[in-house]
Amino acid sequence: MNVPGRNEKDLSLFSRAIDDLARGATNAIASSTFTLANGVSRTVVPCENCGPGALPRWVPITESASKAQLWLVSADRRSFTVGHDLNPATDRTFRFEMRRA
Repeated sequence: MNVPGRNEKDLSLFSRAIDDLARGATNAIASSTFTLANGVSRTVVPCENCGPGALPRWVPITESASKAQLWLVSADRRSFTVGHDLNPATDRTFRFEMRRA
């Protein structure tokens, strides 16, 4: 989705942005999946478009993932780190979208 600039005069760009929103589009700059590492309490997730202050939003896509406790430790250049509970499960997988801060 493209967001029109503050000084944009072309109304068709605003119309397109509203239409995109109505169809469920987001202004996410990346999306992918990650699986929590087992036996450790942090997992680094590579993400080319991540930077300091970016906000990854994740959703569990496996039953094991839905039971996990995790939090954002840091958003860094080209990766973010999540902290999580220790668990021997190897299928705690999440889908994420990266948002600008």
